[in-house]
Amino acid sequence: MMKESVKALQSTNNWGHGAALQGIVEDVVSDLQRHHADTGGALPHVAVDVPRDHKFDGSVAALKELLSVWLREAVRAAAGNAAMARTAEVLVTSVDYPDCVEIEIADSGPSRAERQGLGGGVVGRVHVSVQQKLLDQVRGDVRLDDCAEGGVAVTLRIPKVASQRMAA
Repeated sequence: MMKESVKALQSTNNWGHGAALQGIVEDVVSDLQRHHADTGGALPHVAVDVPRDHKFDGSVAALKELLSVWLREAVRAAAGNAAMARTAEVLVTSVDYPDCVEIEIADSGPSRAERQGLGGGVVGRVHVSVQQKLLDQVRGDVRLDDCAEGGVAVTLRIPKVASQRMAA
């Protein structure tokens, strides 16, 4: 329910112009780790492979909220139970293309079909209104895929702004 305008985001420093994507992702992971430490919940191994030179132009607050929702879901799916959490894994990666940047959160949990059977999380419900508003704020679209090794990958594709492409 973020109804902030571009101007408001810019004035409150929530708007990133060339913000380091690695720092944004690490902030989200740190928040999740603190939350799990506070609650005593089992946390699977969370690895971040986001190069320092990958940048994000847009609403940092909206991007953090989207990544946080999807990361929590990936951790919940991967961990399953305390015994599974010890061997479970979540990986956050990014790829910088000439026209877009993609951020992927992949987990070692159940497949998409298994999650739908459990009524679980992101799968099948990505475009709920709040998440759609956040996707609109980052100008992104999302794709869900089963991972070859098991689990699900949520891939957020964010197009680069036209001025960046012209300058390149």
